Amino acid sequence: MNDAALEVPEIARDDRLKNRTVLVTGGGSDGAMAGTGAAMAVLFAVKGANVVILDRDKDRAQHTQQAVEAQGGRSTVVLADVTDAAQCRQAAQVTLDTYGSIDGLVNNAAIAPGEGDFDEALWHRVLDLNLTGAMLMMDAVLPQMRTQGRGSIVNISSISSLQAGGGPAYSAAKAGMSSLGRAIAFREGRHGIRVNDVAPGHVAIPMGLGFKGWSGDLTAGDTTRIRRARATMLGTEGTGWDVADAALFLVSDESRYVTAVTLPVDGGTTAVFPLVMFPFLQLDT
Repeated sequence: MNDAALEVPEIARDDRLKNRTVLVTGGGSDGAMAGTGAAMAVLFAVKGANVVILDRDKDRAQHTQQAVEAQGGRSTVVLADVTDAAQCRQAAQVTLDTYGSIDGLVNNAAIAPGEGDFDEALWHRVLDLNLTGAMLMMDAVLPQMRTQGRGSIVNISSISSLQAGGGPAYSAAKAGMSSLGRAIAFREGRHGIRVNDVAPGHVAIPMGLGFKGWSGDLTAGDTTRIRRARATMLGTEGTGWDVADAALFLVSDESRYVTAVTLPVDGGTTAVFPLVMFPFLQLDT
C-alpha cells in the first residue's frame, strides 16, 4: 500500500446533495492519485452527501474514507464483492440501516487487465465484475428506490463502449453496461428512477495509466500520457475529478429530467476524425 494521502483539489462547498445517500462501488484508493471511485466519494461528501464506500479491499476503502473525513464529510465503509448477489443485497441493507435511504448508486467497480488472445477465464472475470456486478448492485438498491419514488443510478462505462481499441472483454462489458442502463432506465422511469452512463476517455487514473498500446511497445510513462492528452480536442489530460464532476451532475437534482444518456468525458476524443488528430500525436512537433 502507498501511504500517501489522497490529493484533493479545492472543491466549492454547497449542499446540492444534502440529506442524500450515495453508494459508490470500487470507491477504494491507494496513494495520492484519485481514481474515479475515490474522486466521486470525496466530491459527493463535500457536496453534503452521506457516502458509502464499497470495495473488496479494507485498506483501500479506508484510504478513501480518510480523505472524506479530512474534507469534513460523512462516509461509511462496506466491504463487499459485487459479483456476489448476497453481498450486494447486504451492502444495500447496511446503507439503508445506516442512513435511512439510498438515493444514488454509482457502479464504478471495474478491472481492465491486459488482453491478448482469447482467454475464457479472463473473459468471464471481466464480464462478471464490470457488467454482472453492475446489474447485481442495481437489483439490490432498486426495491428501496421504488419505495422512495426516486433514485439516480450512474454507470461508469468507457469510450471503449463507443470505439474500438480496448480489450475485447472490457469493451463488451462496458458496451453492455450502457445498454443495460438504458433498459433499466425504461423499466424504472415511472418509479422516478433515472439511469445514466458516464464514459471516461483518456483520463489520468491509476487504472488508466496501466494502459499499453495495441502493439505493446508503449509504457505508462510520459510518452503515453502526452499522446493520450494530444489525442483529445482539448489537448489536455483529464483526471478522475473530471469524471466525478459529470457523475455529480447526474446524481443530483440538476439532472432531474435526464435519463438513459451516455455522457462522454473524453475531451472530445470520440467526436473527431482520427485522421485529423494525427499531426497532434507527433512527439517531435
